[in-house]
Amino acid sequence: MSESNQTNLYELIHITPNSDGTFTRSPEFYPTVPPDSNALSISKDVPLNPDKSTWVRIFLPRQLNKDKKLNIMVYVHGGGFVVASAAHPNYHDFCSYAASQLGALVVSVEYRLAPEHRLPAAYDDVLEALSWVKDGKDEWVKEYGNFSSCVLMGDSAGGNIVFQSGLMAAVKIDDFKPLIIKGLVLIQPFFSGLDRTGSELRLVNDPILSLVVNDFCWELSLPVGANRGHEYSDPIKGGGSGSLDRVRDLGWRVWVVSSDGDPLYDRSVELVKLMEKRGMSVKAMFYEGGQHGMFVGNPSTYKVKELVDFVVDIFT
Repeated sequence: MSESNQTNLYELIHITPNSDGTFTRSPEFYPTVPPDSNALSISKDVPLNPDKSTWVRIFLPRQLNKDKKLNIMVYVHGGGFVVASAAHPNYHDFCSYAASQLGALVVSVEYRLAPEHRLPAAYDDVLEALSWVKDGKDEWVKEYGNFSSCVLMGDSAGGNIVFQSGLMAAVKIDDFKPLIIKGLVLIQPFFSGLDRTGSELRLVNDPILSLVVNDFCWELSLPVGANRGHEYSDPIKGGGSGSLDRVRDLGWRVWVVSSDGDPLYDRSVELVKLMEKRGMSVKAMFYEGGQHGMFVGNPSTYKVKELVDFVVDIFT
């Protein structure tokens, strides 16, 4: 790729390379908000690993029953592995709403971004967050969290991270005791592959996630030298990971949400078919129309309410 073309791609996703190898992400396009107390929830930021500059934002529903422990939801934000934050207004508002409506303790993970930290860095950070939760190092988690009922949820790249870190957690599940993971929720998960799907070609110039931007995010995020056929991006390759059998045997539920207005739609459909074939407990909610990111942009919309209704029984 020529230097001018790469510069144009950086501009497309609103990041600027620095001379030291880091990147500046435009605060105009990727704003952040502090933790707060509102009508729905209260929240705070807590360090996860200071050496890696990772942290979590924890949400508690405003209405608390101190005699009842709260289900734990570990949430992972989107952004193509390259941009955004747990402090982005969309993800902050979504987690606040989810904590209130699900009556859950939500732990939103600020993981390391690519290309400064290529995959599997984000997967490792979420696994570290799970260990942090199970150790009960924070007073809110220790006092209010129900360690026997934890679900991982992620949107877009966060859905990929939840899937991949979930597979990694499944094969060493004893390391996370007493935390019991019940399932994974993948919201419009960010996957790819060497062969183009119908939805990618049909929506090649999608204003939210064009194929050019899609490919560029993978170029910036995958291990150096890897292509989109890598297992991190293509969960269908070779019939899927052997770890899917472990997820099945643990009885985890995997809920998948997407819409056919999303270029990633066909990959979600293929993943659901694969998991069903592997005998896993899978549930899908597929919409007509819509667009990528439709479920977290405005928590007051009926789509988000339907999403919350859809996932509530994964805790049972």
